[in-house]
Amino acid sequence: MHGHTGHAHIWDEFAEVMSTHYHVYALDQRGHGGSDWTTDGYARERFVEDLASFMDALSLDKTALVGLSMGGWNALLYAYNEPDRVKSIIIVDIAPERSEVAKEEQANRGPSPLEFYRFEEAYAWSRLGNPWATDARLRKDLAQKIVQRPNGKWAWKADPALFKTSLPDNQDPEYIAQYWRCLEAITCPILEVRGKESSLLSDNIIERMKRANPMFRSVDVDGAGHVVTVDKPQEFIAVTREFLGAFP
Repeated sequence: MHGHTGHAHIWDEFAEVMSTHYHVYALDQRGHGGSDWTTDGYARERFVEDLASFMDALSLDKTALVGLSMGGWNALLYAYNEPDRVKSIIIVDIAPERSEVAKEEQANRGPSPLEFYRFEEAYAWSRLGNPWATDARLRKDLAQKIVQRPNGKWAWKADPALFKTSLPDNQDPEYIAQYWRCLEAITCPILEVRGKESSLLSDNIIERMKRANPMFRSVDVDGAGHVVTVDKPQEFIAVTREFLGAFP
């Protein structure tokens, strides 16, 4: 499961390798990518309900859940609700709460443009926030994020509503407490993959997560920001192989 305003193709390289060991499903979650924009909102509970419905529809059981950013929150909540159906979890650059540095950065960050006149303009804007991904991988990621409208402008595939409101999950104390409770209660192995260049998770938060759950461990990927699978796809595969039992 991808992150906020993302899409399923962030997993392309990972899914291709893991498909020799697992049946891999990568979802465009509600309001994202090729999925419809919703009429009943984007509360966290709706995403988890969607995941539950997907799992039920395909009769999936004993699943390894892999979620980046908000996809990681969705994985934790689902595993808390359905512990017998999840055998392991990988969460990518996400935690029950964000670091103090990330809070400050968010407060100073301007809104994302909703339209661009040219693809190259969108690419230049994307590159400003991501100096780590290769040119080819960043262009591929952007090509899955935006679409050219009949008026010639380029706009996000994700619902514009997702860009206009900030996520309450790492701001609202009730959400934060809920994620800590989930982390403490989950009994299957959990691997955190943190982008070394990302400011979202501090070392202090990682240590608190380790104390909260003895099944939790973490690994950093050098030269990667928040979207580790786009910034360093091969390195992400390398650090998750052993955890998933997917040896070459």
